Amino acid sequence: MRQLARELEVDDIWFKSAQVCDYEQDPNDLIPLNNRYSRYSHTGDGRRPKNADHAGCWRMWHGNVATWDGKVVPCCFDKDAQYAMGDLNSDDMKAIWRSEPYDRFRYQLMKGRKNIDICSNCSEGLHVRLEKN
Repeated sequence: MRQLARELEVDDIWFKSAQVCDYEQDPNDLIPLNNRYSRYSHTGDGRRPKNADHAGCWRMWHGNVATWDGKVVPCCFDKDAQYAMGDLNSDDMKAIWRSEPYDRFRYQLMKGRKNIDICSNCSEGLHVRLEKN
C-alpha cells in the first residue's frame, strides 16, 4: 500500500484496524494476532473492543452521513439507519443537527460507547497510525 501511495503521489496514507462483528468467536482468523494491529484486546473471558470504556466521538460534532433515501445518521457505522436523526426530504440539515434526538444521542455517547451498539465496536478515537510517504 505504501508503494502504491508513493506511485500515485498520495500525500499520506492512514491504516485502520478491521472491524469484526463476531469478535468474541475464538479462534477468529480475521483478527490480527499482533495486538498493535487489532482493535480488540484479549481478556480472561474472551475479547472486547479496546475502546469499550472510551466515551465520546469527535464525529458527533463534526459530521454525519446522509443515506441514499435522505435519512441523516450519526456516522458511517450506522449502515442500516438504525439511529436516523431526521430526514432531509422533510427537514433541513440545521434543524436535524440541533434536534432533540441528535442531542440525546450525543449525550448517550458521552456516557459511554458501550451504551450504543454501533459505537461499541467502533475504532474512532483509537490511535490510528499515520504513514508519511
